[in-house]
Amino acid sequence: MSNQALIEKLNAQLNREISTFLRYMLQGAKIRGAQWEAVRDMYLSEVADEVGHAQYLANQIEILGGSPTLDPDLAAPPSDVREMLQRDIEQEGADVRNYTELAELAGSQGRMALKLKMEEQAGDEDEHRQEMGRLLGR
Repeated sequence: MSNQALIEKLNAQLNREISTFLRYMLQGAKIRGAQWEAVRDMYLSEVADEVGHAQYLANQIEILGGSPTLDPDLAAPPSDVREMLQRDIEQEGADVRNYTELAELAGSQGRMALKLKMEEQAGDEDEHRQEMGRLLGR
């Protein structure tokens, strides 16, 4: 695969990360009630992590000769906290799959630093997914 295909996949994941940090920021602001304080704290603490992922992806796109493009999903987050968590567990699972695919693609092009970083980010997203499941009592 060419740099262009890798750039396109990196851009798609960049937009997923941007959508995620916007969603987490809004969800953290929206959550009310002492029983959900741990969930609120988790969402707000993850915003910076997701911004870091997005920044890394944008940097890599530029390094590969592309331009980061913005087309985030700006759908309003659900109001129900359990629904938020369930939706985000699914989204984090999709991110794990995307980062794993990006790692394989980067490895096939001999881009070892990018491959390792994509594997690291897949692990990070999997940890988010597990934490959300724990907050749901799983």
